[in-house]
Amino acid sequence: MRRLLVGTMGSRWARLACAVGSAALALAVPAAGSAAVAAPYSLHVSALTGPQGGLLRIEVDAEAPAVAVETLNYVQVSVNGATIRLLRNVAAPSGIAEIDLGPVVRGATVSANVHVRSSTTAELVQLRRAAIARLRPDLVVAAVHAPPQTLTTRPVDVVADISELNGDVGATATLTLMLGPTPLAEPQTVTVPRGGDVSSTFEDVKLEAPVSSELTVLVDGAAPYETDATNNSGSTTVEVTEHELVRSNVVVQALGGYGAQFNQHVYAPVTNPPVATLPDFEAKVKALEPQLVRIFYNDDFEERQPNRVRNLASFKDTVELAQQAGATINVTYQAVNVAKADPVGAMARFAVVLEDLVEVRGYTNLRWVTVANEPNAGVVTMVEYEALYRALDAELVARGLDGQIKLMGGDLIRDNQRIWFQYIAANMNDVLDAYSVHIYWDYWNTPFFMESRLKDVRKIVTEELPVEARKPTYVMEFGVRGIRTFPGKPTLESGYWEDGTDMARTNIGAFQQLWFDLAAVQLGFTGSVKWDAYWGKYNAGYNSLYAMIGPASEGWPLFPAYHATRLLLQTTQQGWQVLQVAPWDDDDWMLGKPDQPEKEIAAYADDAGHLTLMGLDSHGRDLNAVSADPAPAYSIGGLPADTGFNLVLWNAAGDGLSSLAAPIVTDEAGVARFEVPLHAAFSLTTVPVG
Repeated sequence: MRRLLVGTMGSRWARLACAVGSAALALAVPAAGSAAVAAPYSLHVSALTGPQGGLLRIEVDAEAPAVAVETLNYVQVSVNGATIRLLRNVAAPSGIAEIDLGPVVRGATVSANVHVRSSTTAELVQLRRAAIARLRPDLVVAAVHAPPQTLTTRPVDVVADISELNGDVGATATLTLMLGPTPLAEPQTVTVPRGGDVSSTFEDVKLEAPVSSELTVLVDGAAPYETDATNNSGSTTVEVTEHELVRSNVVVQALGGYGAQFNQHVYAPVTNPPVATLPDFEAKVKALEPQLVRIFYNDDFEERQPNRVRNLASFKDTVELAQQAGATINVTYQAVNVAKADPVGAMARFAVVLEDLVEVRGYTNLRWVTVANEPNAGVVTMVEYEALYRALDAELVARGLDGQIKLMGGDLIRDNQRIWFQYIAANMNDVLDAYSVHIYWDYWNTPFFMESRLKDVRKIVTEELPVEARKPTYVMEFGVRGIRTFPGKPTLESGYWEDGTDMARTNIGAFQQLWFDLAAVQLGFTGSVKWDAYWGKYNAGYNSLYAMIGPASEGWPLFPAYHATRLLLQTTQQGWQVLQVAPWDDDDWMLGKPDQPEKEIAAYADDAGHLTLMGLDSHGRDLNAVSADPAPAYSIGGLPADTGFNLVLWNAAGDGLSSLAAPIVTDEAGVARFEVPLHAAFSLTTVPVG
């Protein structure tokens, strides 16, 4: 007897089979001498073939009062008129049986002669039907679509295109989305018409690991059986990143610049550096390439002290040094103790100095003037403060200097800053072009003193002030402090690291300073100026101990903060846009929640195609030495595809210096992947660097 295959496939197979077979003639086969009678049975057959051989499906339907047959008493199968199977007592659960045909060519006529016993008369009923052998369906995953890149925090939709290639019979199958051996979503059922195409979408698929992820869609359980199961999968790759450059979101339209305070007495007798060291000092200052410089001017010190001539000359030489360094210059009229009593006279004398700098000396980079250093510390009333600015504004207009010199107001510390901002916005909006604040913090308390000050000022300026009074806002002084007293050492305002090292000389001081620059610009501050650039004396009792360039007595050494700032300055430029890097925890910032340690990245771009991303991992905020932890991996999307970037690291070796790492080339999805030590910072830039 030939081999018999019996199946119990359900109604999906039956519905597809109806396309190639229909009810057959039903005749009762009576005993000898009896007449034939009709019976309530009908026969459907379909034949599928392929490389695996042919398969005949027999389905006997019963109509009431008859019940479904469970056995086919006799089956004769013919192909193109030639009998190939003679079978008896074939199991047919619910009236369905499948019979192996062996090799059958597509288009052959397959006939079935089936006898079943009637449940109502107990007589044999003969059923006949023929079908054309159709090619089994062949489902194929034609394509898998997904975004080429996404964030770990942003789900994606994955679309699978499924086609039936053979064109004879459709099929129903199950689709599964896999990441390696792991299913990513609930399986989906898809029905594909013969020779047709369908698409199925897996929605909101989460990819939480920042790696290159190959997504595979599998077709399984096709009914009826497939011709070829080797093409039942398709894949696509999604580059999953922690961060993404969002070019459409401009945080700062034009960067005002990074830089530092220049001590105006560096050439004066109060500082008195060895003259022979000055060329080296000036070369180091210029090599820093500051973009924005703040310089104090004091009417009583520069013009009313015994060394006033030399003091004033030092001030002007300092302005010239900033001009030669290429920086935009802010001159701040620092002490107003005397000036507030005679605002018109004081500002007239100040305007003479400014006019000399601009008109006589040609210092074209002098663009900003501020009056009163930290006025809300109690040195002046708000009314006196306004009077000084209005007097200076009138002088600038009268002398034709208002086209070059703009007025920056504020220089506010935390105390009463909200009240001062409100007064300035209500009463001085017509004379001011920008605001400024000062921010200092202890190295062990960055979340409060650094972050909360930035958040609070941003909230005041961007939400609380009237829209017409919202202006670019600068941080014109900032610095990190250490422990004020240390055994065996003098008390220092700038303080010491826990081992007694001056904070200005530490890597942690430089790390947190650079972090502040990035955090400020992320929050929309236009520029920031560190206190201060180099060692010097502002008066006989105050040395500059926050400096990036050390004392003349040590040969003007370069501290770690110098190298960190120089990296930022060399790979960004004034006027560049600051772009958002997602994800951005703006809600946490604005709700006043302490920021959790994380990777901090700021992005800068110009119209010529230059692009720089500067970043660090703030988990390193407490490190002053090389970290023993593995180097954090960075993954950034949204970059130009197939583009080379220079990767420059600051403090990679724990020496406070910058070094050039291996270049980075983005992939075709615009993704860059690299590692940076926890104690270090990086600049990923298209700008040529040495």
